[in-house]
Amino acid sequence: MFPLISSRYLLDKSTLVGHVSQILSIIFWTGGLVAMKPASTFAHPLIVVPAQMILGTIILFIFGLLIQWKFNYSSFFAGIGFGALAPGLAFTLNMIAATKTDILTITILWGLIPLLSPLLGRLFLSEPIVPSLYLGACIAVLGTYWLVTMRTSTGVSSPLGNMIAAAGVFCSLSGHILGRGLNRKYLKPLDMALGQIAGAAIVSSLMGFGYFLYVDFKESIFDLMGDLVTFPTFLYLVIFATVINFPLYNLALSKIPVAWVSLYTVFVPPIGALFSYYFLSEPISQQDIIAIFIILSGVLIPSIQKIRREKFD
Repeated sequence: MFPLISSRYLLDKSTLVGHVSQILSIIFWTGGLVAMKPASTFAHPLIVVPAQMILGTIILFIFGLLIQWKFNYSSFFAGIGFGALAPGLAFTLNMIAATKTDILTITILWGLIPLLSPLLGRLFLSEPIVPSLYLGACIAVLGTYWLVTMRTSTGVSSPLGNMIAAAGVFCSLSGHILGRGLNRKYLKPLDMALGQIAGAAIVSSLMGFGYFLYVDFKESIFDLMGDLVTFPTFLYLVIFATVINFPLYNLALSKIPVAWVSLYTVFVPPIGALFSYYFLSEPISQQDIIAIFIILSGVLIPSIQKIRREKFD
């Protein structure tokens, strides 16, 4: 039976938890991508991201203590390497990109992850890929090129910002490949998430320290931190996009096949389009909507075929 409607698979407690976790993670993460825009106008990304990740690490650590969680240090330190790439470099680069380009284009680039992940897996891990991946990649790339070109020509999108966002997506992809192996090895989602956020805090703080060295920063950092923690968008980034999101994401990686984790990423562009239109009033034309559907169809073709070939016994 087609796995999408296989009741025996979907009703299994372990895998169902994984599916729900990844769906919620995608919603919270997409909200975080949208929240980057107002947050980056409030303070520089190299200030916001370190503060976000440091607070997220502290809150998640305190939560672990409150529930008397027995931390696995091997999982924690493995998560640090994972988090240095994603969300460390990935989120920092994307928030910098948000100061230069539109959020819809950034979410579109994130929606290409289900296509790019197996290609990198093939390149670095010698993983097999389905033949339809090449057809889907061509369709999705053409749709992305059309959408980005249209939005750039109208001045909504920026080539420089798009390149920075693409670099952030590549960091996330690299972290995704590392993380899927680590989660299957250690099976400690909370410890991995804590290490992941701590790794992101270390990398983003080092980048922020470089920013302080080379920029004449006159405002008191303590005053700025006080303003940040009362800023609703920043609180969303800390609580939902960090503290809640990453344990959910690592839980999904430990419970369901990677093909499913990647497939759900395809919903980032449409959710991002709705969020950016409603919360940021970003313009979305009929041509943009058509381009999004073209991209989604290209991403879904190989993703669904790969899932149908998986064995869920």
